[in-house]
Amino acid sequence: MKKEMEVETPGPQEPVISQAKAAELCGMTRAAIYDIVRRGEFRSVEVEGRELVYLKEVESFAKSRK
Repeated sequence: MKKEMEVETPGPQEPVISQAKAAELCGMTRAAIYDIVRRGEFRSVEVEGRELVYLKEVESFAKSRK
């Protein structure tokens, strides 16, 4: 059973990036990315106290906006 605030480490096959970098790639603000994560549109993972998002999802989202 997972604890509510359990820290996960992404697998090596799934690169993650910061929400700031995601905002840059999508042409959005960090606040907008935070809202997307909060709504569950991007999966996120906490690594060393930072909430990161999966690069593949960000790239797919960025392509769909163009």
